[in-house]
Amino acid sequence: MRNNKKFIVAMACMMAMGLTACGGNNSNIDNDIQEVKSIPFTENAGKGNGDIEKQNATEAQETLLPSDGQQGAQEQMAPVSDEKLEEKLAAYREARENAKPTSLGNGVTMGGSVSEEEYGILYDAGILSTFDSREMAEAYGTAISYVEDTLGIFPETRDTVYHCVDPRIWAIYEAEDKGVANGYEPENIYVCEYCDDGTWQYLILVRDGKGSAWEVIHHGSSYMDEEG
Repeated sequence: MRNNKKFIVAMACMMAMGLTACGGNNSNIDNDIQEVKSIPFTENAGKGNGDIEKQNATEAQETLLPSDGQQGAQEQMAPVSDEKLEEKLAAYREARENAKPTSLGNGVTMGGSVSEEEYGILYDAGILSTFDSREMAEAYGTAISYVEDTLGIFPETRDTVYHCVDPRIWAIYEAEDKGVANGYEPENIYVCEYCDDGTWQYLILVRDGKGSAWEVIHHGSSYMDEEG
């Protein structure tokens, strides 16, 4: 870069000398010299097109590097660790336990009305719109009977079973591999959760179609076959 600058200065001097030798007007000569000196010097001077393109690409890449604010946004978009998620789930479940439950009819209630989003728990609950209150009441009734009568578990929580709020289990609705529920459409799958001696477990319920009875086909910490 220093050699390029010297070259430009030398060229300016040579032009000035040539103008002087021609015996032109001194003021015009001075102006011409000033115009030569005013030519902006850049790091691209003396570089070929290939070199310039490489430099421009490097500068563009550096420009795209995240600022502190962008870095924070990217971190927020990153998948939540299991440890962080468990903390959020614990806080939500505690609030749910103290919230007023929602009646589904036939003596069946669903956990208290608490916003999952307020606790940073995000998942697509749109599937619930495909179930009417009667279908949901039947699903919960089947789940309660399974936990108490089949498993012989009587949780210390206010309700025996709750609407599942764990995104890792909720993923069954969009997963290609639905594990124990493979072969069933999302509208024929229902997931619940219950607390077994301080550990939250999940029930996977399925049915043959709308109007058919619900059946619990799996319980555990995942919707995959944990014995497989």
